[in-house]
Amino acid sequence: LRMARSYRWAAWLSIILIVVGGFLQGAAVPLCFGLVIFSITGSSGAETLTGPLRTAALFIIGLVPYKGVTLLYIFIALLCFVYTLKCFAQGAQLYLTQLFAQRIIFILRGRLHAHLLRLSSSFFESRRTGDLMSRTTNDVSVLQNLVSVELVQAARAPAVIIFALVLMVRMSWQLTLLSLLVGPIVAYAISRGSRKMRSVTRQVQKRLGQLNTHLQERLSAIRVIQVFAREEHEINRFDEINEKNVRANLKVVKIGALLYPGVELIAFIGMMIPLALAGALMFAGKMQIPDLLTYLYCAQQTGSGLIRLGKIYMALQQALAAGERVFEILDTESEVQEAAQPIHLPRLQGQIEFEQVSFRYRTGEEVLNDINLRISPGEIVALVGRSGAGKTSLVNLIPRFYDPTAGQIELDGTDIRDVSLSSLRSQIGIVPQETFLFADTIHENIAYGRLEATREEVIQAAKAANADEFISNMDEGYDSAIGERGAMLSGGQRQRIAIARALLKDPRILILDEPTSSLDVKSEELVLQALARLMAGRTSLVIAHRPSTIKNADRILVLSDGRIAEEGSHRELIAAGGIYSHLYEGHFPSLPRAAEPS
Repeated sequence: LRMARSYRWAAWLSIILIVVGGFLQGAAVPLCFGLVIFSITGSSGAETLTGPLRTAALFIIGLVPYKGVTLLYIFIALLCFVYTLKCFAQGAQLYLTQLFAQRIIFILRGRLHAHLLRLSSSFFESRRTGDLMSRTTNDVSVLQNLVSVELVQAARAPAVIIFALVLMVRMSWQLTLLSLLVGPIVAYAISRGSRKMRSVTRQVQKRLGQLNTHLQERLSAIRVIQVFAREEHEINRFDEINEKNVRANLKVVKIGALLYPGVELIAFIGMMIPLALAGALMFAGKMQIPDLLTYLYCAQQTGSGLIRLGKIYMALQQALAAGERVFEILDTESEVQEAAQPIHLPRLQGQIEFEQVSFRYRTGEEVLNDINLRISPGEIVALVGRSGAGKTSLVNLIPRFYDPTAGQIELDGTDIRDVSLSSLRSQIGIVPQETFLFADTIHENIAYGRLEATREEVIQAAKAANADEFISNMDEGYDSAIGERGAMLSGGQRQRIAIARALLKDPRILILDEPTSSLDVKSEELVLQALARLMAGRTSLVIAHRPSTIKNADRILVLSDGRIAEEGSHRELIAAGGIYSHLYEGHFPSLPRAAEPS
């Protein structure tokens, strides 16, 4: 409810309409129906009727000087009028409840998306993308069904039941007591079934998440599947997971197939028991046909309402299972937290200082150990070392994708944990080894670096990144769509788009993570030229496995086992004959380790 405070007026107005609609459906319509029956069969006079029906008949007969078929028409017109009011009240209540419910779902889905974007990188290491997508879409859709469909019924049914029961008690409390004898049985059946439903629904949502995860991974790896001719293998694997999903859903269907007809049967028996007694009362002359039919109409409304509440309760259990998965994400706190009153970081000079920094991943060994490092503004520093040495981990600490487990990092003398994440990351540019591009136009991908950039600024950034020529040769130029993840571009073209994006951002600190490792010689030359323009005047950290990417470095750091093992210029390190010398002679081979994720 806190999610839609601005729509409280809709909730309150809906409550008023629920009460009005409940009275009309549960009491006014049955009474008018009884009056119609009385006008057809009431030869004994209104005095023979019982309870509210007798009162209503005497009141209306006292107002209108008509009898016979004319009185029948009046009662029918009254019934139509009351029923019309009921329909209008329910229609308005439906719209207002849906308005309130849809805003809740809109806010919930938006908060879930925003929360996911703010979680630290460590959260995503232990989660699968397909499962997160399932929680954001499928699980929220289950909640949407609850609040937009079931909530409408849940709000209306109690009001109808209450007004119908009041009328039934006024007509015959003995018959009403008999009707309610089945209530505890219905409640017990629903309670037992709902507990099973919640447990089974949890499995359904889990299986659906696994199915989405499998599908997302396989579609992302479509070329690998095809090149190894594993289509049949993957089809069989998908069928296995899909079969588990179907079986989980059938368990839900089985519970509903047993419970809903059973509850309906019990409710029907609950109507037949008082009907038998009412028949005896009629034969004894203590109840008239209009009384009986009015009572049965109310009993039918009560029974239908109870069945509806039972179904709603079952739907609630399904929604609770889905809600647990959604709120598990919302209740997860990011391991990277802003300060209570974060400082806005001004435009940086670019000095970076690591003071006794250590770092470990949640599930791994320590990958950085007591790092002490100072990088001057505008300095280009190359990081080299075997795979798992801690290079990527070190640079990931600067934009606070992770926080160090010990020590601190300062930019221009300010601890990065004291500044806002937005002002910190706005001054850091990253060109990764595997560039991610959105399934949009080239212009939109470059402009992502600075959303307010003009067309001319985008073009200038592309020219500086050696990208303008190939972009201009495309059919739609800068408005060309590039496919998912830039699938319609070559690796070198994607890298140059990423460099243009970073240039447009104009960061003070630049992180290059093996930006040329997968490029051919010609593409590498163009990318290196663009990188030289990008690094000019900026503090740059370059993770390198190729000599070509570190030749312009002011300083080279050699990492080994989480420590800075060697430091110096290319010539100094070659002359020292240490780790760097061996790596250089071996053309920087990668020896995988488990400590640092790829």
